[in-house]
Amino acid sequence: MNKNIKDFNLEELKKEFENLGEKNYRAGQVYEWIYQKRVNSFDEMTNLSLDLRNKLNENFNLGSFKIVKKLVSKDGTKKYLFDINDGKGSLIETVLMEYHHGYTVCVSSEIGCPMGCKFCASTGIKFDRGLTPRRNS
Repeated sequence: MNKNIKDFNLEELKKEFENLGEKNYRAGQVYEWIYQKRVNSFDEMTNLSLDLRNKLNENFNLGSFKIVKKLVSKDGTKKYLFDINDGKGSLIETVLMEYHHGYTVCVSSEIGCPMGCKFCASTGIKFDRGLTPRRNS
C-alpha cells in the first residue's frame, strides 16, 4: 500500500527520497508542489523527471479525498461522504451547516464512530481508527 506523502515532515521525506535512491533536495521540490502550488497529482510536478514521478506514484499517494456522495437538505445543510483513499475503502463524513451568523462544519476525525449521534452517518460505520494528522513543517 502506498504511503500518504503528507504524513511526512520535510526531514522525514528527505530520508524517504534517499531510500529511493534520489537526492534529498527533491523532497523540498515536492513540498513546494504540494503545499504552495497545491497540485492534485505527482504528474503535475513538471520540474521532476518522469522516472521520479513514476517512483512517487509507485510509493506514495497525495492523501486526496474523493467525494463519494453529497446530500443537500431543504435548509441548505450539506453532507459529504469522502473516500480517504487509504486503500481500505475507508469513508468519513463532513457536514456544512449555514446559519444567519455564519457557518459550522462538522468534520470526522475517525473512521467510524462509537458515539451514536442520530444526525451522523458515521455512527453506522463500525469504529476502526482515528485519522492520522497532516503535518506541514
